[in-house]
Amino acid sequence: MFHYTKAMLKLIPRVIVNYFGWMLRYSRGRQYKYPIEKRYKKLQKLLLKVNKAADVVLFVEGTENIPHGKAVLYPNHLSGYDPLLLLTTIEEPATFVAKIEIRKWIVVNRCIDAIEGLYIDRDDLKQSLRTMMKVSDDLINKGDKKWIIFPEGTRNKDPLNNFHPFHHGSFKAAVKAQAPIVPVAMYGTNRVLKLKPQYKKYPIHIQYLKPLMPEEYKDMTTQEIAAYVQNEVDKAVNYHLRLENHNEMVKMNKKYQFNKL
Repeated sequence: MFHYTKAMLKLIPRVIVNYFGWMLRYSRGRQYKYPIEKRYKKLQKLLLKVNKAADVVLFVEGTENIPHGKAVLYPNHLSGYDPLLLLTTIEEPATFVAKIEIRKWIVVNRCIDAIEGLYIDRDDLKQSLRTMMKVSDDLINKGDKKWIIFPEGTRNKDPLNNFHPFHHGSFKAAVKAQAPIVPVAMYGTNRVLKLKPQYKKYPIHIQYLKPLMPEEYKDMTTQEIAAYVQNEVDKAVNYHLRLENHNEMVKMNKKYQFNKL
């Protein structure tokens, strides 16, 4: 537990300062008084400190594939840490759809408020549809930020297995808003939040893949889009990121064993 004790000792004072410094001001409906760019930069600065305290080492590829302006990013999902990592690598303002349980998490819910994130109840189909409609409306009417949606619906607890199927309904918001669709491949995030951390450094690999533009998917169904995005992410993870991550783990951690992820 030393890893987490050390991280918490580093972070608690900073979180308290940020909580009273901007989180309270940028939440519960008051966030709209301030530019999204300002709020986003405040959160990014804090998240970068969290990464450092958690001994995360980021390797990011393909940021040139993130379009300027509105877009929807679709990553695979390995950890609750995933959205935090992605937000530190996206230059323009971005937000995400979180599971509804997170609404009860103090501090985290304030951060999600600050960037105008939304919550989804995976057990309530009507609520899920309403949330996706809100994402679509935001893209159409505001278009001032990118959205991150995890199409698997829940995290994959075994990174050696294939992904959960990408739900085609997750892509309806992007299609309705005619927004670019960016497949995102991630690997290594599952190690960071383990209760018994094994390693001193945690290399994490993120790759933004070539976007699927509206003119390219105009004749595709959402089922076909979901299959295409899953295939692209699957190829990137299994033929590139796994190997890259393994090589970095070997270099950074003497006790690393591939069969003990």
